[in-house]
Amino acid sequence: MALVNHTIAPSRAGEDTGTAEFGDNQLDYSLSTVPHPLTVSPESTVELADLIITGSHIQNTEIETNQIAVYLPIGSEAWQLLLDYTGIQARMLPTGWSATPDPDNERILFKPDSGTATINPQQGITIHLDNLRINRQVGTAPILIALNWRATGSSGAYRTEEQTLAVGKFPAGFYLRDLKADSDYINNGDAVTLTWECSDNAAYTLLYEDKSIDVTKYSTYTIHNITRSTMFYLEGATQQGTGSATLRLNTYITVHKPDAEVGNLTVGGSVQMLGQQSAILPDTDKFFSPSPETDGILHIEMYSGNLAFNVTGSLQHVRTGERTLVPIYRGQEIYFKWHSQTRSVKSLWIHFGSSGPLEFK
Repeated sequence: MALVNHTIAPSRAGEDTGTAEFGDNQLDYSLSTVPHPLTVSPESTVELADLIITGSHIQNTEIETNQIAVYLPIGSEAWQLLLDYTGIQARMLPTGWSATPDPDNERILFKPDSGTATINPQQGITIHLDNLRINRQVGTAPILIALNWRATGSSGAYRTEEQTLAVGKFPAGFYLRDLKADSDYINNGDAVTLTWECSDNAAYTLLYEDKSIDVTKYSTYTIHNITRSTMFYLEGATQQGTGSATLRLNTYITVHKPDAEVGNLTVGGSVQMLGQQSAILPDTDKFFSPSPETDGILHIEMYSGNLAFNVTGSLQHVRTGERTLVPIYRGQEIYFKWHSQTRSVKSLWIHFGSSGPLEFK
């Protein structure tokens, strides 16, 4: 199975999005929904949904904040999210925040009970927005998050950092799930068969390398003669009037002794390009992998639990029944955090070169 993503990468209001990088912000956000994906309300009833927004502070200095606002657009259009703010339940973790729905300004306002709150390095927040009344139009809605912040101990004015996530609203009955390969580790030149489950009310496209294949009528597809490790994407796209929403799944196939194209390569001695060892993930709530000796991939298969991790500033989760591949570069530290009490997981360290075990602290 693969990582599931129905959000758009954060954009930064007032910044040049052509040069800003993940990790430039004080908080980087990820968004998940219950149910997943969101579906629009039918004419006769109202569809309720929950949003969970996780903000990760990956900078090296702590900050102080006095307010975080989440803007949820109201209306009946494709780009709007909610019918109204009736019945919304909002809360923030860690505790110590008050949430005030403000429908006139189409926002939920979070303020620390003490007036200010400090967010330390490698710390974050989680915003829960429950019982949202989804509107009736298929489309993609923006969710603006505005953080007021300043350096801890500063007496200056607060800055406002804005980022926008996007959430798709799909027609009733839409689903796309369980993308998997018959083998995720193959020999050079072998074939792979991908399978998935999907509804019949969308168009589906398989993407890899420079290929784009219409697989709308299929739930299985075989790719022949794979010569290098490849990421495969499966997109489900829906359209209603002028509104559209797209859900993307992905899965990664590792090829043993793959073909390679390089501009320059100098080898001074023998080279071992692949090895694998068991990697035991700690049971502690937070841990990190300190600077491995070589590039590699950490394969995580979650039997039961919810584990979050940061890769170059991008927060990701692997949950019960999911598996994922975490690229780890030589000298890079990856931070992990458990979000569950149950923690049953299998992991494998696939390293590209001679390496000791991947240890955690």
